[in-house]
Amino acid sequence: MPDLSKGDVRPMEETRRVDQSVDLAPPAIEDPFDYGADADPDEAAIARAFAELDKLTLMAERATEQRKRAEDALTKSKQAEDRLLLKEIPELCAKMRLDKCTTSSGIDVVVKREIKASLPGHDRVEARQGAFGWLVANGHGGVIKNVVTVGLDRGEDARADELVVELRSKGFEAEQKKDVHASTLGALVRELVADGKIVPTNLFNIFDMKKATLKRKD
Repeated sequence: MPDLSKGDVRPMEETRRVDQSVDLAPPAIEDPFDYGADADPDEAAIARAFAELDKLTLMAERATEQRKRAEDALTKSKQAEDRLLLKEIPELCAKMRLDKCTTSSGIDVVVKREIKASLPGHDRVEARQGAFGWLVANGHGGVIKNVVTVGLDRGEDARADELVVELRSKGFEAEQKKDVHASTLGALVRELVADGKIVPTNLFNIFDMKKATLKRKD
């Protein structure tokens, strides 16, 4: 038995280190459809590639046709819905002198006045400027949104925060655009109409209509 007090230690039996790591990566498989610069596919691979291409193009063609049919059906459904809710039902309720009722099928019908408004198009410069002028003159200039566009070189981000007057005084060309969001303008026009105010229809695109909303009773 070895004398451990003298540091006499008998070497243990030599063991071999075995690397048990396994390469789990799948073996490389040559792509039969590879048409790269170094590829040289045979006739069978070419035939398979063209067959796959034919299948995929036919699928894409059918998908495109289905999308077009769905879009056409959606457009027609929307047109029918608008005709019924914005014209035929409100007109009939007006003849019946009703703004709300319940049908024998259990559908609640409510007809309300709906007003939408927008600015004249950018091509109608005079009318558009007239609309801005009317808003300012009547105390509604706060709804006008100003967008200032300045052409600056790279690295001049800090200068973008300067005022338009300062930019022009320093020789920069500053472009200023004015606009009013349609929903904001519509809300303002509805408020003015409710207060009995007159909004000039020659300066704004105003859509005053009756709209029916339907809800089936529980």
